[in-house]
Amino acid sequence: MRKDIPSTILCIIVLLFLFLGGGSMIFGLSQSEKADSDSLENETLDWRERYPFPSESPSQKQPSQATKKVEETQEATYLSTVTEFQNELDQQKENLLGRQKFMELWGAFRRVTHQTKTEEVVLLNNGYLTTTVPATEEGVATAIADSVIALSKELQGKEIPVLYVQEPQKVCRYDDQMPPGAYSDINWNLDMHLNLLEKGNVPTLDLRESIHEDNLSHYDMFFRTDHHWKMSSGLWASEKIAEETNRRFGMDLDTSLLSAEKYREVTYENWYLGAQGRRVTRGYISPDDFTILLPTFPTDFRVQHPDKGIDTVGDFSQVMFCWDMLNTFDLYGHSTYEAILYGNRPLTKITNRQCDNGKKILLIHDSYATAVAPFLATTCQELHMIDVRKENGNFNGNLSAYIDEFQPDLVLFSFCSPVNIDRSKVP
Repeated sequence: MRKDIPSTILCIIVLLFLFLGGGSMIFGLSQSEKADSDSLENETLDWRERYPFPSESPSQKQPSQATKKVEETQEATYLSTVTEFQNELDQQKENLLGRQKFMELWGAFRRVTHQTKTEEVVLLNNGYLTTTVPATEEGVATAIADSVIALSKELQGKEIPVLYVQEPQKVCRYDDQMPPGAYSDINWNLDMHLNLLEKGNVPTLDLRESIHEDNLSHYDMFFRTDHHWKMSSGLWASEKIAEETNRRFGMDLDTSLLSAEKYREVTYENWYLGAQGRRVTRGYISPDDFTILLPTFPTDFRVQHPDKGIDTVGDFSQVMFCWDMLNTFDLYGHSTYEAILYGNRPLTKITNRQCDNGKKILLIHDSYATAVAPFLATTCQELHMIDVRKENGNFNGNLSAYIDEFQPDLVLFSFCSPVNIDRSKVP
């Protein structure tokens, strides 16, 4: 008996695929079927009006070549297909009858035929999904690093301590698990970025090394079907960050509140299909369990999301999650990860009403930090979060103006991929 699939069956599959409109996608869901990774609508706020930049200088009116290069290539080099996922998923709301099931069948076909790589998604040898990231150009890396260095020098001049936290990417530098023919230069990119920051005297904390030093399983810190890490990983990271800021800057944050023993788990089994999993469908890979952590000690917070008009007061469980999203089983309609702190918000303000240590932290971040911030917020009186990654929807105002208003005791940069912090100041 032949092991290959008869050509007639292949022809039927191809015809069905084309008939259902799959010819434009090769592998994954159509735009109308992919989940919205930030499915909560934003109120349109003009952050530049609230936090304006100084009058434009001639150099700002005529951006340098480095600036132009960053703007043209940043997403393609550093964020690569991860960012593409986010941008595409923002537009996907509808579901075409029958198409989802067909695409799951197509995913199953790809799996049984041992296809481990597409243009966007790679199945690692250990069963986790990831994406490939190309090497970045040195000039682009330098321009992005310079934007962080410039803001760091400004803050240090104001005697505000700074720490750049390098979040881990899913591909481990010590065990990349890539199948034959697949590669990712992400760790090479991150090493170059950190080297540039260190040359610019920006203090750094490399959580990739912290994972290795703690002898943890790198891949177990992530969802199998998504590029994000688990909430338990966010708790671990918050403790590492607090310990480092205490050591470097004498912040005196209570790290005992970040012990795993002080939290209980609530697990939603087979509940979450991440961005990469939605691409290949559950026909290719089974959903992840989604586990949240809730403190066993008393808490009292005020959480504000100005873009959504949300201003809530309550304990940790009441204010740190969008429970409607968390409790809705919808593998393709939304990203469950976005239930934590309502996902990627341009500005989030967290006030710990049980803490009187007077410590104020500003966290300039990406989506990984939404799993970190709820726990870090237990250790300080105020924690503000700003997401500067996108011009549309995220914070595009003057960071310096916001910092002058907030007067933080510490500024944390926390990213899995280097981000141009302030485009107006790129040399």
